[in-house]
Amino acid sequence: ASCRIEKAFLFDVVSKIYIATDSSLVDMQSYELCADMIDVVIDVSCIYGLGEGADDGTGSTASNCVITLNNGTALFLREMNRSLALVCILKESVMQQQGLLEYNCASFRKALGELFRLPNQPK
Repeated sequence: ASCRIEKAFLFDVVSKIYIATDSSLVDMQSYELCADMIDVVIDVSCIYGLGEGADDGTGSTASNCVITLNNGTALFLREMNRSLALVCILKESVMQQQGLLEYNCASFRKALGELFRLPNQPK
């Protein structure tokens, strides 16, 4: 099943530079909107904190956010690890399939962990 994400970026959280994206063309307005979303999440996290259990020691974090825009579009952010965040642009109606989105994010996080794992680290 497809989760119908219109655009996805993998961002370096500190620099707000995307290090990967999907195969569709990059629209600068979309990129800037996603980079601004990271700033909003960081600012809110600094004010309110991440809460207890934000990092369970596995590199998996609790930082996530969904922002619904007035044009029927939603911005979906999931932090992959301390330095990478997946930010997606999708139609608001797709949020009804949030289970599928969460599953895909968890699978992507696991694949990133395997990609960046050092050769001598256990699985």
